This record gives sequence, structure tokens and C-alpha cells, in this order.
Amino acid sequence: MSDQSSLVSETGIGGMNFSNLMSLATLDTSDLKAQLSRLPAQGIYIVDLTKIGFSEQPPQDPADPMSYNLNSVGTILGFFPLKDSKKTDDAPVDPSELEGKNLNERYFLYGPQIKEAIQLLMGRFKVAGLRHKGLMGGVEGQAPGWIDEAVGKRIAIRVTHYTPKDGQERAIFTWLSPKQLSKANIGFDWAVMQRPFCDENGQEMDPDDLYGKKKAA
Repeated sequence: MSDQSSLVSETGIGGMNFSNLMSLATLDTSDLKAQLSRLPAQGIYIVDLTKIGFSEQPPQDPADPMSYNLNSVGTILGFFPLKDSKKTDDAPVDPSELEGKNLNERYFLYGPQIKEAIQLLMGRFKVAGLRHKGLMGGVEGQAPGWIDEAVGKRIAIRVTHYTPKDGQERAIFTWLSPKQLSKANIGFDWAVMQRPFCDENGQEMDPDDLYGKKKAA
């Protein structure tokens, strides 16, 4: 899972652009809804990944190793609010209003602990049934790898909110396995992904074998 804040942004024509203060001042907000948070609503999203790749995040101390972000963009195909959410200040969300918009995620890889960060990244690809062994890729202009292969794939993501000690609310993104998707009880199973569940090398496998071979009956 990742815990970087993210925005659900407008796509294409849906965006707003103001050329000057006068055009901003004359905006009629009658058709807009008040928004209580910049974070995406809590719930389960079914998305098609349209873009994914690494970017650098320089450390505050130049002597420290470079950190990285894996930035991904997915087109929202469906949204299902969390039934067990304990938050009471979440504004109601109309799922149809999110369809076609983007869900943006930033997965942080901390430089001083880069090996563990990469292994955890491999873990989220594993639970989502995506290849995660071999050349990693994810950098524009370089040889593609399993990161790049995720583009065009459909995944299920659970988004929840939490507030750490600094008081700044953040979002946690958790890629779901077939079992987790089934337990979410949103009326969909793995068939909605429209792709096979694959092992570390990209070979189709039984999702029930994800955490080890199934017990003999």
C-alpha cells in the first residue's frame, strides 16, 4: 500500500482554466459541489492504468541517497464507497460522477531503505496478479520492464484516509487481490479485471495459490 495524498482530477474538457482575474471572478458556481478534502473519496476503485513511471525526489541532505516516486494514473471505471468507513464528515459521492476521471497515486521509495521499498513495490504487483520479476523499467527512454507492462491493465484499489501526528490527512492506496476484492462484497469478482491473474514471471496462475500452494482436499 502507499500513503501519499492524491487528487481525483478532471480529464480533458472537464478541467477549468482561467486566463485572468476577471474570468475567475465571473465564474458561476451554481453547478459545482463543495469539496471537503483534496483526497480521493474513501472506497474501492476499479481503474485502467494509463500511465506509470518513476521520478526522482532529491533528499533534503545532499549526502543522503536519492529517493524516488512511482507515479501512476488510472482512468476510473467504477467506484464503490466503503461501507465500514468510520469517518462521519465524508461528503456523499455519486459514483457516476467519478467515472472517466483520473485516480492519481504516488508511491514513495525512500532512498536509505531502497531495497525494502522495491520489495514492497513488488509485493503490491504480486497481490494484483502482475509480473514483478526481471527488468523493472519505469523510466522513459530506457528499456521497458514489468513496471511498464502494467499500463493498460485493470486493477482494484482500496482508498482509505488517516491522519498522522502532523495533523495532515493522507490517503492510503491498497492494491487488492482477488480474495480481497471478493471479501469487499461490492458485487464484483476477479472477472471484472478482464485479464488473467499472473505469477512473478507473468505466467497465468490460480489466485488461490498466491500465498502458497492450496491445501489438499
